[in-house]
Amino acid sequence: MNGNIAHGDNSSDANMAVRPSPVDTGRGLSVLYRGRYLYSRYDPVKAAVEAASALVIPDETLVLCASPLLCYGLDVILEKLQPTSYVLALECDEELMAFSAARIPDWLKAHSGFSFIRTSSVARVLETVDALKMGPFRRCIRVDLSGGAALYPDFYRSALCAIDEYISRWWRNHVTLMKLGRNYARNFFFNCSMMPRSFAVPSSSVSRPILVAGAGPSLDASLDFIKEHRERLFLLAVDTALPTLRDSSIEPDAVIIVESQFWITRAFIGFRNSGIPVYADMTTNPQAIAATGGPIHYFNTRYAKATFLERFAGSGFAPPEIQPLGSVGLSALALAEIISTGEAPVFFTGLDFSWGSGFTHSRGAPSIREAHASVDRYRSLEARLAPHGVGIVSAVGKDGRRVFTDPALSGYAALCAAEFGEPRGDVAQSRSRMPFFDIGVTGLPTGCRQLSAIEAAALIGDKTEPRIRLDEKEFQCDENRVLDFLARERSRLVEIRGILTGSDEATGDAASKKDRLERLIAESDFLFLHFPDGYRGVSTDPSFLKRIRIELEYFLKTLDHSRA
Repeated sequence: MNGNIAHGDNSSDANMAVRPSPVDTGRGLSVLYRGRYLYSRYDPVKAAVEAASALVIPDETLVLCASPLLCYGLDVILEKLQPTSYVLALECDEELMAFSAARIPDWLKAHSGFSFIRTSSVARVLETVDALKMGPFRRCIRVDLSGGAALYPDFYRSALCAIDEYISRWWRNHVTLMKLGRNYARNFFFNCSMMPRSFAVPSSSVSRPILVAGAGPSLDASLDFIKEHRERLFLLAVDTALPTLRDSSIEPDAVIIVESQFWITRAFIGFRNSGIPVYADMTTNPQAIAATGGPIHYFNTRYAKATFLERFAGSGFAPPEIQPLGSVGLSALALAEIISTGEAPVFFTGLDFSWGSGFTHSRGAPSIREAHASVDRYRSLEARLAPHGVGIVSAVGKDGRRVFTDPALSGYAALCAAEFGEPRGDVAQSRSRMPFFDIGVTGLPTGCRQLSAIEAAALIGDKTEPRIRLDEKEFQCDENRVLDFLARERSRLVEIRGILTGSDEATGDAASKKDRLERLIAESDFLFLHFPDGYRGVSTDPSFLKRIRIELEYFLKTLDHSRA
């Protein structure tokens, strides 16, 4: 809400402390607020223009302008702005926002490379950045064109750090997509063909306490607890925890897999025909999914903003969605929330997101077995202990001891706290859910309440329920619907090939065929999402179309095999 504006009035300290007031200096307006001048009292424009002029803005840069107030210097910044860069003005203070909003020039409001938001929430800042049509950005630089930024230094610092992390995470995800995107899409179509023989995820079916077993080092210390309370728990294991549990004669009620690569099949050695139910993401390696011979339950993770994934989600037979969390352990917690009735707690162990002075995983995990198998007189076991290299840092674990982690793992720990942790202070959780308890004794703090074995046992109680199989509910979908979906995906590819090879018999001039080609490729974006430049979208550049031509044959064979 706008306050009373007293032009040139600098005599009333009471009024000046409550709401921002413009002050005429003779060389332009300054602003007086909370007893301080937010621009120079002598030449308010000069410092802002100098800061803007000194700013170097490379391509693909997000410029974060903290507390723009009277927008001095923004015209200089926007003049040097490249088409791939953008200016986001951010104001934390409601009074300053009302003051600025009444004074933003019309030309600035209409500028395509500029927007202005008022918020005190870092999450809202990230939502705004994510919603920008411009991008992706390679960096974010901050510029302070007024003294308003000094009123909330922690907020603006946190906003910049959060945007930096957002940009870094986006590019890490893109690199992952470059390496594995084709594999994700290939597995997706293979698993689509298996859906008619899979079972629907039994939502709200488990009344017993659920224990999620990850494969971190803390799993070893929890094995006795798991064995003691096995008959009173629903045990959900991540894929790489299976061998560790087997070595202690523990069979889980279900296993969850999200890995797309073939190497994960090592975790299932010795489990063929074990009949353990499998919960798998649609991008999971099909051979690993079939390894136990047990019932299969699919869930879906939208690993990218993709048209074909949107189409699948709206098909009417898609399985439940779990948001992309990056870690099989976090996906297991999300799945536990889906299958639980909500009447009992969810415990977890082995989600350490770090390691100590020993191995990175629990005893028996595939990587640890490989380490033991590779030992000879030239290579000692000590040489295969936890890695130390670039990006690895030390931190204080939940038990007060020093542990090692890296940016990816520590990011998962922070995400665990945000998604499954207890609310902090007076901040309530965004959605109601059953509590999650961490019974692991080592590793990074997860934001969830940590329980000792005695405390966890008290919550479990002594009631023993018969172990039930949740697979005999209903099949996921009708086979004809899946085959129709795959056939339509294939028909698009055939049409693209016809246009590219000149064998397309459809009528129309060159321009209409070009438009149709671009539309079809955009609809089949699994063809190019893994390209280094795939995030830029469809291109009619010959080099891009040649790569599309190669991918066409690969995915036509994939779809033919899936439909067979």
